[in-house]
Amino acid sequence: MLVSMDNKLAQIMLDAARLAAETAEAINRGDMDAATRLQQAADNAWQRARRLGQQRVQRPAVNKNLSMRERAIRVLTELNVPCSPKLIAAYSQARSGESFDVRAIASIRRDEYRSWTSGSRRDSYLVPALEGPWFVAGRGTFALSHWPLPQRIVGPLSPRTDHLTVCLHLIDQLESSLDAAAEDRMCTLLVEFVRSVPDALANPWQPQAAVDAVRARNAVHAELELIRGEDQKWRQSEADRATRTLDEEQLVWGSSPPHVARIAT
Repeated sequence: MLVSMDNKLAQIMLDAARLAAETAEAINRGDMDAATRLQQAADNAWQRARRLGQQRVQRPAVNKNLSMRERAIRVLTELNVPCSPKLIAAYSQARSGESFDVRAIASIRRDEYRSWTSGSRRDSYLVPALEGPWFVAGRGTFALSHWPLPQRIVGPLSPRTDHLTVCLHLIDQLESSLDAAAEDRMCTLLVEFVRSVPDALANPWQPQAAVDAVRARNAVHAELELIRGEDQKWRQSEADRATRTLDEEQLVWGSSPPHVARIAT
């Protein structure tokens, strides 16, 4: 049975404090390799504590009376990365146990754009992520309009970085206070996601692979640390360029690639 989120958060904070103390001891005895390893583990623990703390304060209760739009926005709010319609549907179903028609996303997007162009303003819109050198609207990836621009831009490493970030969120969800049915659904989704992460599962291709949360988290962090910095740098650089070249509407909804005229010969 899962421990409560409060107890889990307290344990993680104790682990982080212990790792920080062990880091200081390693530095004092001159073992810099161990100090570096322990410091990274401590940083990961603090990051995990922050995520669980945010879930504890901000996570809304699952409401089965929400509209498809509200459910999609809730998924994006919780995962906090650009998502495909398939992921939005899968995560929403895992969280609530209610089916989600993935075809609704296209209709929601059209309604969002009509609302935006009509002059009415909402707190947030479901918008396409921006892709490619011309910052065109991504056809299969969605974001929230209030996110910082770098977060809404998708680069070469962004799909993998965001996939790994979702893996960490699913692990945190699995260890939070879920009922038995929700735990099973979240575990199934987590296995599907971490199968592609080296060493995350002991037997990744078993039909019902078991999940060791500590093992999976360590494997995800190991890969994420290799690419996250470069991805963040790329996204920020492209966001700076977009700010200089796009108007307000294009920054939200994407631009069009330049038209190349065909020259008659």
